[in-house]
Amino acid sequence: MSSARFAPRSAALVLLVLLVAQLGGCGEEEPPPDLRQPVGWDDALRLPDAEDHDPAPGVVEVHLEARVAEVEVVPGLTTEVWTYNGMLPGPTLRAKKGDRVVVKFENHLPEATTIHWHGLRVPAAMDGTEHVQKPIEPGEGFEYSFTVPDAGTFWYHPHIRSSAQVGAGLYGAFVVEDAVEEAPLGDELLLVMSDIGIEEDGSLTPADSSGWFGDYFGREGSKVLVNGKILPTVSARAGVPQRWRVLNAARSRYIRFAVPGQPLVLIGGDGGLSESPLPVDEVKLAPGERAELYMLPVEGEPVVIPLLDANRFHLPTEEKPKELMRLDLVDEPPGRGAQPLPARLAEIASIDTRGAQGRSVEFMQQGDPEGAVLGINGQTDGSLMLSARTNTVEIWTLTNTTNYDHPFHLHGFFFQVLDIDGAEPPVRAWRDTVNLVPEETVRIAIPFDDRAGMWMFHCHILDHADLGMMAMLHLMP
Repeated sequence: MSSARFAPRSAALVLLVLLVAQLGGCGEEEPPPDLRQPVGWDDALRLPDAEDHDPAPGVVEVHLEARVAEVEVVPGLTTEVWTYNGMLPGPTLRAKKGDRVVVKFENHLPEATTIHWHGLRVPAAMDGTEHVQKPIEPGEGFEYSFTVPDAGTFWYHPHIRSSAQVGAGLYGAFVVEDAVEEAPLGDELLLVMSDIGIEEDGSLTPADSSGWFGDYFGREGSKVLVNGKILPTVSARAGVPQRWRVLNAARSRYIRFAVPGQPLVLIGGDGGLSESPLPVDEVKLAPGERAELYMLPVEGEPVVIPLLDANRFHLPTEEKPKELMRLDLVDEPPGRGAQPLPARLAEIASIDTRGAQGRSVEFMQQGDPEGAVLGINGQTDGSLMLSARTNTVEIWTLTNTTNYDHPFHLHGFFFQVLDIDGAEPPVRAWRDTVNLVPEETVRIAIPFDDRAGMWMFHCHILDHADLGMMAMLHLMP
């Protein structure tokens, strides 16, 4: 992970975080392990899992229906949102690494849609873009079928009129667990962070609100949500670890937060666990990015977790923090016996880049300030087509010549960040999304496998992708 995205803690606190789980009472015999979460600790945040309709081992079959449903997002108001299975967010899909997943999908929206499996290394025909799949019209269905080769926190969302459809509520998490037992990393808390525009009468803010201005700057909803709720509460108990799987499913909003008084350790991101743990002071996620966090609470007072200004426009002043969610430190005896984090979380080999082809990708804009269009490598209509060969490695040099941040997202493949302005990331990790800061150079290494086909890459501020900041990669045998 880039140190520009996560603020590492001091060396002393690193030791404290990694060793505190081993420390109990000095000179006293340790009591038996007691690592129970408080009763009802995640009741306000727990998301339903999609039902598995196939009892066979190694196969997961889920049924998804996209439809308009009335949901109470703002207390006391009902809003017609776009949903999967009537839920906001949609149900969580769960599988184990190596499982075959079958998704029987029906579209009952008033317009065509598809499903893109963000971060999952699926066959090109299953990727859900219009370049590989015919749009699924109202009343029609489609069966997605693929094997999940990686453990990690992924998600699903439409890839037709993405900004409008995601902004209306179409998104859900997809958690793939490792088929072998992992080191103890705490009880899972899945956090799908997003926003939504809701008017005073409860109606959705129109998808095209603010016209070109909204397209160019990216639309941020008036309500910030965690698992579809406004300012929900999670309970914690000192000494009892929690594993937070955090997903930024907003169409344009960056998510930056800290947990006052509590240590956080970054243990993973887009492509699963990182190579090693990294204590951090805060987390900043561009749209589409994910983070896995280990939190071993210390005793303290209940707090409101602030949503900090991500300042993606690089303005001289920052906005006042908003309220994201609450953390309630319960008044119970501290838990004891938590195992310390291992020094090595995952085996991630560096990519052999000898003989790798180099390529430059520039996120740019053209036109007057009041009518500018966005694009990639001089193309502003989404028509840019690059080509590469299967089973090769390429090094892409990513730059951003606009005046504000853009998240680069590549479909279908993971990459490793080699360096940002020459500085290597503090830990090795697999990524599918990386934020591009103006005038900053990011070099990534992409190992292409044998999945030939058409693969999209774009800015994951979805308004920008719709405006032209997207392109295709034709991967040929």
